[in-house]
Amino acid sequence: MQTDSDILAVEAEILKELTHFETFFGRIGFKRIDGSVFGLLVLANKPLTSEEIEATLNLSQSAVSLSLKTLSHFGAIETRDTRDQRDNSKAKVHTAKEDSLNIVASVFRKREEEYVNDFKNMAQRVLEKSEGSENIARKIRMQSIITTCEIAESVMNFVITIAQNKSREGHEHYAAQYEALVKKLPKALDLITTTAGPLSDITLSLKENLTSAFKNNFKGLR
Repeated sequence: MQTDSDILAVEAEILKELTHFETFFGRIGFKRIDGSVFGLLVLANKPLTSEEIEATLNLSQSAVSLSLKTLSHFGAIETRDTRDQRDNSKAKVHTAKEDSLNIVASVFRKREEEYVNDFKNMAQRVLEKSEGSENIARKIRMQSIITTCEIAESVMNFVITIAQNKSREGHEHYAAQYEALVKKLPKALDLITTTAGPLSDITLSLKENLTSAFKNNFKGLR
């Protein structure tokens, strides 16, 4: 009788795609090894133990353990207890979460929001201390940084909000609204980018109107 442990986790041809996970994770500020482990769990057709991950990727126990902790912290994987059918021993298996939107929202909440907020606060402190005509150029640069950070915050709040609404249990109608959002978003962004007026006004509109619309259960898209 074939057991889960006998099933090939990832076909050799599919396993070649791991390099793309490694490269992508490296480019967005994570370790390439995190991309390897996450990619393997995404591509695998069954939950994997740490030992299976180590053997497949030829990595040490400590490296895999650290990567799993990182991925778990950012909500990218799930870990549960199971039993080996051969000897009834306990083991932990790991699976990549299916909802990528929630993973991105988690990264925004736990990492990017803090980074952007810290940088914006720095710019605000410098702006407040840059009185005088000799500092006009510096003030313009600082204001530009603040505005850019506010746009980033608006985008992150937008993603976090729709992820929260989409994942609410017992609200199946959110799935259909989410699909409607995906279809309407390009036109909405085109409208924002072609709006006449200062960039700061567009930022204010994003913060006060776009995000609040989705906090009210996507009423703004109906």
